Amino acid sequence: MLPLDDPVQVFAIVMAIVLIAPLVFERLRIPGIIGLIVAGILIGPYTFNILQREGPLELLGEVGLLYIMFVAGLEIDLNQFMRQRSHSLVFGMLTFFIPLILGTAMGWYTLGMRLPAAVLLATMFSSHTLMTYPIASRLGLAKVRSVTTGIGGTLLTDTAALLVLAVIAGMTVGEIDAWFWTRMLTLMTVYVLGVFWMLPRTARWFFRYMDPDGATEYMFVLTAVFLCSWLAHVAGLEPIIGAFLAGLLLNRLIPERSVLMNRIQFVGNSLFIPFFLVTVGMLVNLRLLAAGWTVWKFAIAMLGCAIASKWIAAVITRVVLRYDRYEGHLIFGLSVNQAAATLAAVMVGYRLEIFDESILTGTIFMIMGTCFLGPWVTQNAARRVALMAEREPYNPGDAPQRILVPLANPETAQILMSLACMLRSRQSKEPVYPLTAILEGGDTEARVAAGEKLLGNALVSAIAANVPVVPVTRVDINVASAIISAIRDYRISTVVVGWNGENYSRQRIFGRVLDTLVEQSRQMLIVARSDSPLNTTQRVIMALPPLAERHVGLETGVRTVKVLAHQIGARLVVVSTPETLDNIQPLLEQSHPQMDVETMTLHAWNTLPSFLKGHLREGDLTVLMGVRKGRLAWQPALDRLPSSFCRELPGHDFLVFYLPESRLDEEYGMPVPVSGSTAAHLLPPERTRLDLDGMTLEETVRILLQGTFGSLPDVLDRLAQRLVVIGREEPVELAPGAVLLHTHTENVAAPAVHLAVNRSGFDMPQATQPPQVLLVLLSPRNQPPALHLQVLAMIARWIRRPKTIETICKARDFNDLPPLTPPSPAATAPTETSQPALAED
Repeated sequence: MLPLDDPVQVFAIVMAIVLIAPLVFERLRIPGIIGLIVAGILIGPYTFNILQREGPLELLGEVGLLYIMFVAGLEIDLNQFMRQRSHSLVFGMLTFFIPLILGTAMGWYTLGMRLPAAVLLATMFSSHTLMTYPIASRLGLAKVRSVTTGIGGTLLTDTAALLVLAVIAGMTVGEIDAWFWTRMLTLMTVYVLGVFWMLPRTARWFFRYMDPDGATEYMFVLTAVFLCSWLAHVAGLEPIIGAFLAGLLLNRLIPERSVLMNRIQFVGNSLFIPFFLVTVGMLVNLRLLAAGWTVWKFAIAMLGCAIASKWIAAVITRVVLRYDRYEGHLIFGLSVNQAAATLAAVMVGYRLEIFDESILTGTIFMIMGTCFLGPWVTQNAARRVALMAEREPYNPGDAPQRILVPLANPETAQILMSLACMLRSRQSKEPVYPLTAILEGGDTEARVAAGEKLLGNALVSAIAANVPVVPVTRVDINVASAIISAIRDYRISTVVVGWNGENYSRQRIFGRVLDTLVEQSRQMLIVARSDSPLNTTQRVIMALPPLAERHVGLETGVRTVKVLAHQIGARLVVVSTPETLDNIQPLLEQSHPQMDVETMTLHAWNTLPSFLKGHLREGDLTVLMGVRKGRLAWQPALDRLPSSFCRELPGHDFLVFYLPESRLDEEYGMPVPVSGSTAAHLLPPERTRLDLDGMTLEETVRILLQGTFGSLPDVLDRLAQRLVVIGREEPVELAPGAVLLHTHTENVAAPAVHLAVNRSGFDMPQATQPPQVLLVLLSPRNQPPALHLQVLAMIARWIRRPKTIETICKARDFNDLPPLTPPSPAATAPTETSQPALAED
């Protein structure tokens, strides 16, 4: 009757083990992985002989091993891996050479082996299997530096160990010659270059153009993994190397929080990986312990050397890289497990008669000992590292987000929900809120039913990605009102909404509904114009307008864009003016997640569409940082950008981020001291002209500057030309009807404000309406930026006071003007005259 060979019985027994064994052992506070291995020992051919390892179980076990290596490559943080590749190199070299040296010495001196046999024995100690990686992954540690270092080191040491195995095997059969080396290196090079070139391009084309469903996507991934594994075997490498490379190359195309990733992890953790662990246990033969002292000697020596060498490598790695003690323990727990590569080495040696049955038996017990020790060490160390991560100082990026996704178009609902899931923190307990807004009318019930059907589809896709969802339906007389009321009622922090790219009014940015949402909301608003799957994105181009660094919500916006780029595995490129790039560089470097950021310099903001048209390529996603009206960084050109993009870059995907808002005082800097008197030294009567009706912009600027720079005609011409260009291309519209032109110059020693009124309005195409009030601010070139921004803040507050513009336009002389508060006594120190102090040439 035994062993059982009926497929239904075999599968039923193994599935029962997969269900029960981890539950029992975890109740005993023993890692569930050990329970699966123990169960494999008990049902295996050497104990109760319930099942035989050969056949389907062996096949599924091999699939499980490849699956572990694939998932390890898929979940690794490539940005951190590239930044810390030296860490992986250090650990990989140590965990390869230390066991190789100690193992060779033990085999040569202690066990009396010949040198080739001793070196082959040592390769079994150098290699290891990431059998305990699922423990770290389940605790959310897949992307911490110690796990990344351990995975990278595993790739290096396993590759080196298997290459040594191939060389020793070739020496044994007498094949080590020039042809052997040429063939091996050629096949390896062709394989690696071919896989690196072909797989990412094929996968990106498949995901972008084939529009596959969930099952088809998963089958494509499995095909790629096992095809890469088979080709690695053909090239003379172990299949586990091919599976790991497949994971690395698909890493950027399968976001961490996506439906496909959830399917991959679910199938692996519930089926393939448990089968592998059970088949590892079935290799253990407890009866060999009674075979005599020789078996015990080999087993103890091999187990001791494997544990000691991996421990020494982990300790030295921890000291060299300055890791915490428990991070060192975690690296040891990940690297001490001997299974797949070890079995490959011992079976090759056994077939070639380099090893006898004593080495084979000792190897089995070494595997058994390390497979018991590794999970226990990993479980305890991983818990400690996870607790340390929880106790780290609060990071605003970890704050839970409440994301609202208004849905109206079934064709874009999937993309919007995917975007929301990618922006959601993995540690967040908050759900995503898909919303349908229904207009009141005669057929309200039918439209509610259609909206609920749309919500049902969104609900299914989000749950498949393991993201909680709370569907919301609102009936209102206005769509924008329905969305805004939902934002208020559910305390939403981020809104993700789609746009079809159509705008039928030049006075609007997107359209009536979205413009109302921009104006009346203060939360982060993300407007998406995207038709392609986000996971096929290769670069995220973030465009920042001038003075964006003064927006208090910029940190949140930059962090969100970095999270998105990190999730989809894309490179991040920031485009802005030189001054803005310099000011935001510390923010780009310090904000989480850590990743390399490229920059491109834009010399004129209004040329952004044409600039990007010459630099964008297929697979790019542009993120425009929008600014709401009334903010310091706002300018009319920003409102025209979305339509310009649709017109000049048709078919190109982009997002518009409107940053979260706060009080103006926080945006403009430190509070300015309040004074009830007119700022005579900042805006004296001599720099105020209230009678320039009908004048052009150039004439007005020259008249304003004449009183200060009349004796310096060259300076007057240069400043006038600069200010006129600013007025035509990049004016700062403080409010409808009032425009500010500001620049730095070495020809003044203190800030100087000029005011002109033209009741017929200046011809300035970039303004929303012809401005009647023109303000010119000249600041010293060497003035601290904080003082310059304080003056800007004071002017902005002054203009935005109720009826200020109306009062200025009605004023007949200087005394009729509303008072302007100076920034501080130090900013504009009194001088002997009311003229701004001229800097010495």
